[in-house]
Amino acid sequence: MNDLKFAFRQLLKNPGFTAVAVLTLALGIGANTAIFSVLNGVLLSPLPYNQPDRLVMLFESLPDAPQIMVSYPDYLDWRARTRSFDDIAIFNGFDSFNATTRRGDPERIHGGLASGNLFAVLGVGPAAGRLFGPADDQPGAPAVVVITDKLWQRRFAGDPKAIGTQLALDGTSYTIIGVLPPTFTLYSAQLWLPLGRFTTSPRFARDNHPGLIGIGRLKTGVTLAQMRADLSAVAKQLQSEHPDNDNIGAIGSFITDIVVGDIKPALLMLAGAVALVLLVACANVANLLLGRAAARQKEFGLRVAIGASRGRLVRQLLTESVVLALFGGVVGVALAWAGVKLLVALKPENVPRLGAIHVSGTVLGFALAISVVTGVLFGLVPAVHATHSDPISALREGTRGSGGGRSRIRMRAGLTVVEVGLALMLLVGAGLMLRSFVNLLAVDPGFDKRGTVVARIQLPDRQYRDEPRRRAAFEELIGKVRALPGIADAALATDLPISSSWQTGITYEGAVAGSPDAERLTPAATIFPGYFHTLRIAMLAGRDFAMSDRPDQPPVVVISRAVAMRFFGTVNAVGRRIRHARAENEPWATVVGVVNDVKNFGLQGTSPGQLYYPSGQADMSSAWLFVRTDTPLETIGPMLRRTIASVDRELPLALLQTLESSVDSSISQPKFSMVMLTIFAGIALALAAVGIYGVISYSVAQRTREIGVRLALGAQRADVVRMVVGQGMALSVVGVVAGGLAAAASGQVMAKHLFGVKSSDPTVFVGVAATLLVVAFIASAVPALRATRIDPVDAMRGE
Repeated sequence: MNDLKFAFRQLLKNPGFTAVAVLTLALGIGANTAIFSVLNGVLLSPLPYNQPDRLVMLFESLPDAPQIMVSYPDYLDWRARTRSFDDIAIFNGFDSFNATTRRGDPERIHGGLASGNLFAVLGVGPAAGRLFGPADDQPGAPAVVVITDKLWQRRFAGDPKAIGTQLALDGTSYTIIGVLPPTFTLYSAQLWLPLGRFTTSPRFARDNHPGLIGIGRLKTGVTLAQMRADLSAVAKQLQSEHPDNDNIGAIGSFITDIVVGDIKPALLMLAGAVALVLLVACANVANLLLGRAAARQKEFGLRVAIGASRGRLVRQLLTESVVLALFGGVVGVALAWAGVKLLVALKPENVPRLGAIHVSGTVLGFALAISVVTGVLFGLVPAVHATHSDPISALREGTRGSGGGRSRIRMRAGLTVVEVGLALMLLVGAGLMLRSFVNLLAVDPGFDKRGTVVARIQLPDRQYRDEPRRRAAFEELIGKVRALPGIADAALATDLPISSSWQTGITYEGAVAGSPDAERLTPAATIFPGYFHTLRIAMLAGRDFAMSDRPDQPPVVVISRAVAMRFFGTVNAVGRRIRHARAENEPWATVVGVVNDVKNFGLQGTSPGQLYYPSGQADMSSAWLFVRTDTPLETIGPMLRRTIASVDRELPLALLQTLESSVDSSISQPKFSMVMLTIFAGIALALAAVGIYGVISYSVAQRTREIGVRLALGAQRADVVRMVVGQGMALSVVGVVAGGLAAAASGQVMAKHLFGVKSSDPTVFVGVAATLLVVAFIASAVPALRATRIDPVDAMRGE
């Protein structure tokens, strides 16, 4: 208690020192606490299911597509034949349904289809009512729906009387039978329907893979490798039994790896970055403590002279350091809380489990632990160093007021070198990420994203039962949209050009049976005539589709450059023919046009090419509407809604956005990493500048008499500036070299996060080194200029 009281008195006695140290530590501890909050919510906290470590997600696979969706009959065979699972369920969490709000406005709600055992496999119970089971999962069973707590609160204000009421979805009335717990989440679905009611549709035949994902609960003691071997054996049996399963395999991975797999490397990289920020902060505060210890040498000498042991002094100084760190931790937690609130409010698309990210008790415990460890880390070396001096020498030095010693100067210089080196590592990482992001922005997506608005439209099956009705509705809609004022072009397509959701196996006329190209999985889309002109996709050969490409005409197709080169070895593939693989009775489709490739799997991916089928010869039940216009989004939105209402007042317009924002969302993860790393690098740069300024200022104070003598003997003020700045630049150069070597050695960590730039890019290294040296020069110049104002007489009189 005496140590604590004395520590508080010392910190209150030196408010300037305390404020700088606390703020420095708060930046380091706060950054680490904020990132730990994200890590804890996304990676460390268990998923909201019972024993999630035993849950695996199951997919099928092809030789050129390691992960595809599951065929419903294959799922039934997995469930009957595998021996590794307690049970297997299946679901599709990517559907959406047209609903009507209480005001009568149409609304699009994300939902999913699930087998009757899904919630039992997940180990999830209802928050209200009941969840559906096997009896509800049958063709012809009563129409029931389970809703999430989020939808329950939003549409029904959490009213228990909502259970048993009707909810109209795509024109069919469903009875709400239960509400899921608030913690439950599975993709973005807000409601769930029993899958079995729909399995009589051809969509669920064995040769179709309609967006279904399997999920199994492993038996106790079964490993992932054993499960994969079991699943693979069943997949091989199905290959031999069903021609539709030729080359189709099966794969499974733990559900946690699937949910957080894409973001995990980026988060671990950021965790390493904030650890470096904390080390820079520790080095900075250690430097401050060394300078403060110099002023207390007389105090330490007196304590030792009257009987205090060095261990006793170390304990006292560590107590002060830990108290200082705890103050920094309190401020750091406040900064982390604000940062986490801001992150959640921004809703970055690439961060999963966003609702689980918050400053919890676990996070506060981490902040406390890291504060204590930090206090010991930055306090130990100054404490040991300060108590190793001879008490008589300390008293003599204290009398003279020099309060230092060359060893302490060397120690502070070494810490400054460490700060500069760590800052350079962070700046190099940020520079590489910035260049990578700039390269991504410069990628040509193959279409013009500017001045285009997109929105999603879904035709419900009940009102639009057959293909002619659906085609007529879309043709009426596109005609009315094109007639609107301010509309330059408009078109419909089943997919956004930046994200393909449909791939199909195709072959070409003349392909050798058994060759890799005899059945190549290729992205495909159904489009309306005018699509290429609306998105400014260049036509390289042949023609666009026309309204005359109808079902009674010979099948036609437009392919992209990559498909033409892969199948036919030339861009001029007009007149060649392709068809779906393993569809010998299907007529060949003639290539009538070849267009430029688009980045259909994101800007970072390599385009495998694209197939385009005409809307007049292929069915469309949902589509993206593309409108090229200069009219602002907030103005064009109501115009489009009124136009759609004139076709069918129950049709909602969903996901209204600009095409630019759709493209931007495909690079949200590298953008997130770049922004966060740049923030941390900026903090490290500021701390390094403060560290250089501090050590040079301390050196000037220690050499006041020397500088006064030099000036008295005729030294020019420029010579003093050169001497002081030279000292700071020498330390910075050593730090830059050391940091550059460390950054080069750790380049492989960054390489996997980069696009179009090497981890050893010389431009980044030279630019960052130059920036850091300029900052170091400024930080050194300020105390250097102060040194030139030293009065020689006052300096020597003070001594």
